[in-house]
Amino acid sequence: MEFGGATARRSAIYAKVCLQLSRVVITLVAMTELPDKFWKAHRQTNRWLQLVACVCAVLLCFNFAAAESDSDIREMVQQINQLREAGKYREAVPIAEQVLKYCEKNYGSDHPETADSLTDLASLYGHMGERAKAVTLYERALKIREKALGRDHPHTAIILNNLAETYREMGDFAKAEPLYKRAIKIFETKVGKTHPNTLSCLNNLALLYEDKGDMAKAEPLYTRVLKAREEKIGPDSPAVANSLTNLAALYYHQGKLAQAEPMYERALKIYEKAVGPENPHTANIQNNLGALYLQQGELAKAESLFKQSFQTREKILGPNHPATGESMNNLAWVYMDGGDYAKAEPLYQQSLKITEQADGPEHPNTASCLNNLGVLYQMMGDYKKAEPFYQRALKIREKAFGPDNSALVSSIGGLADLYRLQKDYAKAEPLAQRALQLSEKTYGPGHEMTATAYNDLGAIYVGMGKYDKADPLFQKALKLFEEKLGPNHYKAGAALDNLGALYREKGEYKKAESYALRAMEVTEKARGPDHPETATSLNDLAKIYEAMGDKAKADPLRQRATEIRNKNKIKSASPQPTPSSSPT
Repeated sequence: MEFGGATARRSAIYAKVCLQLSRVVITLVAMTELPDKFWKAHRQTNRWLQLVACVCAVLLCFNFAAAESDSDIREMVQQINQLREAGKYREAVPIAEQVLKYCEKNYGSDHPETADSLTDLASLYGHMGERAKAVTLYERALKIREKALGRDHPHTAIILNNLAETYREMGDFAKAEPLYKRAIKIFETKVGKTHPNTLSCLNNLALLYEDKGDMAKAEPLYTRVLKAREEKIGPDSPAVANSLTNLAALYYHQGKLAQAEPMYERALKIYEKAVGPENPHTANIQNNLGALYLQQGELAKAESLFKQSFQTREKILGPNHPATGESMNNLAWVYMDGGDYAKAEPLYQQSLKITEQADGPEHPNTASCLNNLGVLYQMMGDYKKAEPFYQRALKIREKAFGPDNSALVSSIGGLADLYRLQKDYAKAEPLAQRALQLSEKTYGPGHEMTATAYNDLGAIYVGMGKYDKADPLFQKALKLFEEKLGPNHYKAGAALDNLGALYREKGEYKKAESYALRAMEVTEKARGPDHPETATSLNDLAKIYEAMGDKAKADPLRQRATEIRNKNKIKSASPQPTPSSSPT
C-alpha cells in the first residue's frame, strides 16, 4: 500500500507550519525609534547642539551656517521623513546621503551631527534589508557618540539599541544581546528603570529572546514592560497597547490563543479610542487578531478583520505601501486555507509586486512573498511552478543572512517537502536534514520549528519506506508540540495524524487507530468541526478502518469528510466582496 495522499496533505500543512512567521504577518512593535533616532525627532527645530551638565539634558538639534543651506537641508529632511513614512526607503537614500555629505563637509567626520546623519541613513538601509551597510553606518555613528558624549551617555545607548536591533534582524543574536544589555544598563542608570527608552530597549531584548525561541526569558520582560507602562502612564495608553500586542504575539506563537485573544481585544479598544478606527496602529491590531482567528480555523472572522486592516492601510498609507501588501498577503492565506486558490493567487502576486517595489527584489520581505507563492502552487499541486519561487526565496535569504541563519529554514523545508511530493527523495532528504540542523543550531532542539523539521524529515523517510527512521522523528515532533504548544494544539493533532498514517502503512492497525482517533479529536477541537484539516483527519481514520476491513466505521467518516469539503467549496464559490485594489 502506497504511503501517499493523506500524508502528502498533512506534510503540506507542515510546510505551512514551517512558514508561520512569513505566512501571516504578525505586527510586533520593536521600539527601535527612540526619541533622537530620526531627524523628525530632533532636527526640525533650528538650534545648536547643547551639552548641559545634567545626565539626561542633552538635546541633539541642528544648526546651519547659512540661512540658504538651513532652508534647503530642512526641506530635504522633511522629504526623508515623508518617504520613510510612505515606505519609499530607496527613494529616501540619495537624499539622506546628500545630508550626510553636508554634515561631513560643514561639521567634520567626527561631529555629533554627522553621527545623527549616519544613523538616519543606516535606518533606511535597515528597512531595505541591506543590513550589512546599516551595521557599518551604525558602528561609525557609535564611535562618534562615544567620543563626543561618552560611553555611558543615554544618546550613546540609543545607537547601541539600534545597532543591536539590526543584528537581531540579521539573526546574529550573539552580537545583538550584549549591545541591548549595555544599552539597558545605561538607560537604567542615567534616566531610570521606568523611562520610555529603558522600557523600549527591554521590549527589544524580549523580541530577541522570542526570535531565539527562549520564551521563558521573553515573557517576563514583556510583562515587566507592560506593568511599568500601566503604572507610569495609565492602562489606556497606546504604549500599553503596544506591550499588550507584543505579549499577545508571544502567546500566539506558543499556541496559547485563549491568552492572546483578550490582550489583542484590549489593545484594539485602546487604539480605537486613542487614535480612532482608521489608523495604522488600529489596523495592526486588527491584522493580528485576524491571524489568531485564522489559526483557530475561523476563516470568516479572520477575513473580516484582514479586510478592515487592508482598507485602513490602503486609505491612510496608500495602495502600494508595504503594510497594504502585507494585508493582501494575509487575505490570500485566508483564501488558500479555505481552498479558494483562484482568489489567493492574484493577492499573493500583488503583494509580491508591492514588496519588490518598496523593498527591492533582493530584500528578505520579498523572499517571504516568494515563499508564500511557492506554498500556494504546492497546495495547488503545481510543483513545477512552485519550485522556482522556493529557490529564489532561498537564494535571497542566503545572500542576506548567510548559509547558517534560521531565516533559511522555511525555504529549505518547503523545497524539501516539494521534492518529497514529487518522490525525488535524493533531493529532498539532504535539504530536510539541512533544515533540521539549522533549526537545532539556531532555535535549539526543543523549539517548535525544530519539531516541524523532525516531522518533515520523517515524512521523507516514510516515502522512502524507511519506517524505522521515521517513527522516532514523528515521536519527537509530537512530544515537542505537546510540550511547547499544549496537547490540544492543531500541530499536535497533525503529528498524531502522521503517526497514525505511519502505523497504518506498517500494518499495526490498533496503534494506528489509537493515534488517528486522538488526532481527530485534537484537530476538531483546535480547528473546528468544519475545517479542511478536520476533514483530513476524518479521512485518514477512515483509511485505517478500511485497511482493517471495517467498512461500517469507515463510510460515515468518509461521508462527513466529503460534506466538510463540499461545504468549504460552496463557501469559496459564494460571491464575496473583494479589496478595492484587488489586482487584475
